[in-house]
Amino acid sequence: MATDWYRRKSWSKNDKEEFFIKLSRARKDGRAQYLKIQAIELVETKEPKLLEVAKELLSKVLNEYPDDNFNKGPVYKTFGDIFQLEKNIEKALEYYKNAVDFEKIYPNVITQSYLDYAEIVVKNQFKDLYPTAEEMLINKTSRLLFPIEKYKVFSLLSIINGFYSKIEIAKKYAKLADENAEAKTSGLSYHKYLGVVAERDSSLDKLIKKFL
Repeated sequence: MATDWYRRKSWSKNDKEEFFIKLSRARKDGRAQYLKIQAIELVETKEPKLLEVAKELLSKVLNEYPDDNFNKGPVYKTFGDIFQLEKNIEKALEYYKNAVDFEKIYPNVITQSYLDYAEIVVKNQFKDLYPTAEEMLINKTSRLLFPIEKYKVFSLLSIINGFYSKIEIAKKYAKLADENAEAKTSGLSYHKYLGVVAERDSSLDKLIKKFL
């Protein structure tokens, strides 16, 4: 099966020329999405040179299609992913927060940026950012769907509350995290095994262990 022209995993001179020819022929209201998708495909390779290309494509979305709200949140999130891969944690946090802030204005497209942000903050013990991370997590608790997301969110909330010496709350969240980590099904009728925890996060487990 031929690969879609906007899902390339390489970026030779020929790849680039073909992509932009196809892009110029695409509907104007779809071009931002094609740029975003191609950028994500290149990010998945984790190759430094292709990460730079991905940044260029994502920047085009923001600069040339500033009114495209459908793709803006995911573009910010993808920038965050790139900077995290490059170990530029400060910039990763900046872009994940940009995504979270934008999603408050335009909630039609929601990413996992809040969780990426909170994981970085807690795992790196950026304690001055705990209040921001906690607020992001709390705002999502009523809308969590899959065990994997619940496991991570409740683990992070347990760790943050433990830091503030709110031991009973930390224990409550640790128990919920453990229950969701051990869940065998998603609880959804048509997607029974979607989103279950395939492998526990050892770094999170180590930090919540004392509250179990």
